[in-house]
Amino acid sequence: MEKVKKPLKETRQVSDILDMSSLKWRIEADGLELLVQGFKEKKILGRKCHKCGSVYVPGLSFCRKCFITIEDVVEVSKKGKIACYTASLADVRGNPVENITVSVQVNLDGSDSWLMGHLEIDDWKKVYVGMPAEVVLREETNGTLADMVCFRPI
Repeated sequence: MEKVKKPLKETRQVSDILDMSSLKWRIEADGLELLVQGFKEKKILGRKCHKCGSVYVPGLSFCRKCFITIEDVVEVSKKGKIACYTASLADVRGNPVENITVSVQVNLDGSDSWLMGHLEIDDWKKVYVGMPAEVVLREETNGTLADMVCFRPI
């Protein structure tokens, strides 16, 4: 007898406190350096694998698909689509917040990876996966991560 799989709902709301202090992320320093160099020129720079064509932003030193060193620097669009998002409705203790923030991961056009930041939007309920968004950079850039102000819907 075959098991019948129930269809998953498209989005879910989690009403719980998530402790992220035990999680660790590894980001290659040279990829971030390339990204902020691009910010200085108001560009988004990444690296492209010469074998499979995958483009990574921030630029990784090796292709995650081919496992070869990649050095080709490419510029990608500041525009893309939201891949996933989280609306922060409460603080770490579960108390409701006045100013709701929306964190997003955006797959920029021309990139096979995503860039993370927060979305400037009045109503978080209008955000959806696939929503077009673009990177907002400071008017005067210094070549730091702080040059990326946020994402905004387009």
